[in-house]
Amino acid sequence: MMSIDSNEIFPFIQFNSQTSRERGYEHGTILSERIDKSIKVYREQFSKQKNFNEKYILNLCEQYHRGISLFSNDYLEELNSIAISSKQDPLWIIALNCRLEILNHLFFGVQNECTVLYDKQTCQLGENWDWVQDFEHLAFINYIKSNEILLMNEPGVLGKVGFNSYGIGTTINFVDPSAQSPNPSNIPLHISLRTVLDQAKTLEEALNIFEQNGPGFGGHVLVGDDKGQCCCVEFPGDKVQFIRNHPYHTNHFLYTNNNDDIKDKPRYQNSLARYERVKQLWENKKSIQSILLDYDDKQTYPICRLFQPTVFGSAGTVCSLIMNLKERTMNITKGNPRQYPNFHQYKLDKKRDAN
Repeated sequence: MMSIDSNEIFPFIQFNSQTSRERGYEHGTILSERIDKSIKVYREQFSKQKNFNEKYILNLCEQYHRGISLFSNDYLEELNSIAISSKQDPLWIIALNCRLEILNHLFFGVQNECTVLYDKQTCQLGENWDWVQDFEHLAFINYIKSNEILLMNEPGVLGKVGFNSYGIGTTINFVDPSAQSPNPSNIPLHISLRTVLDQAKTLEEALNIFEQNGPGFGGHVLVGDDKGQCCCVEFPGDKVQFIRNHPYHTNHFLYTNNNDDIKDKPRYQNSLARYERVKQLWENKKSIQSILLDYDDKQTYPICRLFQPTVFGSAGTVCSLIMNLKERTMNITKGNPRQYPNFHQYKLDKKRDAN
């Protein structure tokens, strides 16, 4: 095991264990302090919602716990081991992994979230992670040696933004669901992301995993590969929607024009404004990096955002990252790119081919 350098915003942590139980133990032990802080951040966010009560949250977590247990004993064992070694309630570890779904159940509405892009010419997959500022000091770079996965991750969470040695990469956006689904999938999107990175050797295999795991509840993944292919995968809560070879996404669903229930919300206007700006820059052949770092004082909703106070805390662009899926490299700013403009590179040494 390795210690965390407190001077490094996103420390690099390698999990060497081969079993789910041992990997969870590594995770929970090394990151116990960050896991505790992360739970406190989300507990505070949940509590600010009008319909919050902790019993309701934990009941939701029980549902997702059952969904994960039916889906994969290995992932459940890894989560339980994280809880034991970090000395946390197992349901709050589940909460970290289904926080996207919980926030949608609570009608969460923070106005700035992520912008994602894929360049088929260079096989680069990029994201601005827009979220609360606390995660500048909580997120970490995670190399899972057993399956050759490189991630930018949150403490206590199994899967997020990253790629595997087969050149399959994933990003994630929070999206307001168009309607409350009576039967949303009980497999959290973060668990599906980890499954894709663990198992998918091709883009089609990744898409099959997302479809089999169900409709989700208010999220989007832009998945790309090292062969110039990508797909927007939207999870509105009723049916998984695939938009093939669409290279960018913000925080509203593209599969439908029926956004009447949210079109007047500042959140939707934010997402739409960033989407139109990305489209303009994309058509002008701008690079992924220049688009992600795009900022203009005249823009109400710039793509790259300085931290600003909201009812949920200080929110803005936590980091900007670009994954070269051919080279198996991740270039990332360790903090808000307008304050910390230097990109730092992490690399998977091992490359594997699906054929």
